[in-house]
Amino acid sequence: MRWPETVSRRFALFDVSIILAISIAYVTLEAVHVPKRWSFAMVGIALLAYTVYLTRRRTDSWRDLGFRVDNLRAAALPFGLITLLLGAGLVAWAALHGRPIISRQAVLLLALYPLWAIVQQLAFQGLLHRRLMLLVPSRALQIAVTAAAFAAVHVGNWTLVLLTFSVGIVWSMLYRAYPNLWLLGASHTVLAALAYPLVLGDAPLSRL
Repeated sequence: MRWPETVSRRFALFDVSIILAISIAYVTLEAVHVPKRWSFAMVGIALLAYTVYLTRRRTDSWRDLGFRVDNLRAAALPFGLITLLLGAGLVAWAALHGRPIISRQAVLLLALYPLWAIVQQLAFQGLLHRRLMLLVPSRALQIAVTAAAFAAVHVGNWTLVLLTFSVGIVWSMLYRAYPNLWLLGASHTVLAALAYPLVLGDAPLSRL
């Protein structure tokens, strides 16, 4: 799939640099053990300022980025099937290891995670991936770099890095076929709500 080029290569390179710089900053904050409430706040402020800049620059419409509803019907089935299959795998892993399938943490994540999930998908798919499609000729490399950048901001838990790299590849392929950030955010939320308590035994909300 080849999308219309809505930005110049100069702007595309600038945007890729900004997203990677924010990602590196987050990894650095994690490495020096800054509390997540502060690292999330700093990254959130940076992304908000960048979003304001993009809005004023007007090189992308919200629809260009993936905030759209016209492809919801076509995209719902593939997104739903992939999320169901991956979610079933996480539940099966938890069952084999004797972990409770339903937890308070999973319910909280389902309720509170959607906004953060959409912000991440906007940054890595709507911006980074789309810009790489302009700058990098190889489709495989575009997907690999997007997935690697997404996985990098989860450094600190290598199981989580492996999971996010793998699902980052899947989400990148889905985004290319059906650019819809609403469905990506929903899939991200469901899988995060399962992965953290069932596979990682983690309660990320308790660290905020």
